[in-house]
Amino acid sequence: MIPETSIIIPVYNAEKYIEETILSVLNQTYENWELILINDGSNDNTEGIIQHYLTNTKIHYYRQNNSGVSAARNFGYSQSKGKYISFLDADDVWNSSNLEEKIFFLKKEPIDAVYSNCDLIDENSVNTNKTLTGSKVPSLNDILTIKGNYITAPSGIIFKKEIFDTIGMFDTNLSNNADQDIWIRLLANNFKLELINKSLWKYRVHLNNMSKNISLLEKDSIYLMEKVNKNNLFESQFFKKQCFGKLYYMLAGSWWKNGNNKFRGLYFLLKSIWNYPPIMLQIIKK
Repeated sequence: MIPETSIIIPVYNAEKYIEETILSVLNQTYENWELILINDGSNDNTEGIIQHYLTNTKIHYYRQNNSGVSAARNFGYSQSKGKYISFLDADDVWNSSNLEEKIFFLKKEPIDAVYSNCDLIDENSVNTNKTLTGSKVPSLNDILTIKGNYITAPSGIIFKKEIFDTIGMFDTNLSNNADQDIWIRLLANNFKLELINKSLWKYRVHLNNMSKNISLLEKDSIYLMEKVNKNNLFESQFFKKQCFGKLYYMLAGSWWKNGNNKFRGLYFLLKSIWNYPPIMLQIIKK
């Protein structure tokens, strides 16, 4: 039987979390799925853990030389058979009704992708009592101005497969911001993304999250904003300066607070003010 939904998990040195992630798939109330695991050159015991589950014919396992999370997702997609696609990260966890509720919503509503709120857990799977809540109909400009409103990480969204025929796959030049690039292209091409306003999965916060790597965050964020500019997605020159100003302000804070590099933080703060002087009002309020 051809699976209706393909779940793609890129895995790199995830021995601490991958079993819990796989079990959350096996525990889904919706059963018409295939699970595609791509080992992106792990050098820990990730493969040994995965091997225990390969007797399940719904689970497919591939290995590749370390090529990055975007390349792993793209390869997994090339092997997929389902009409619906989900990219689950190797350290995140789905609630048991996640697939059932989202697939039902996709079939019922005139939309192309669906996401939900999520709860935050720590490295020991303990709930932090924090929930990320989304917007019913996310806007492209909200993403570009970095409003901080939650859209979703890859683990929280399910797509109709045909979307990727139009927007293309993950940009292999990106790691940290690869998912944001997908949301931008999805919304720029007028595909409809809607929210199920309840928590259906858990996002794990730990020291190895890519978002904790400020150098990578800087590289990816600037590359992505320049890509948006190249594709003429800014509605005006003023809006472009606003977006770059807010990006630099975000990077200034990241370097100052988490990157332990106040000189780099000050550099981006000055770039922020130069590009978008009204950012001073936000700075003064803080």
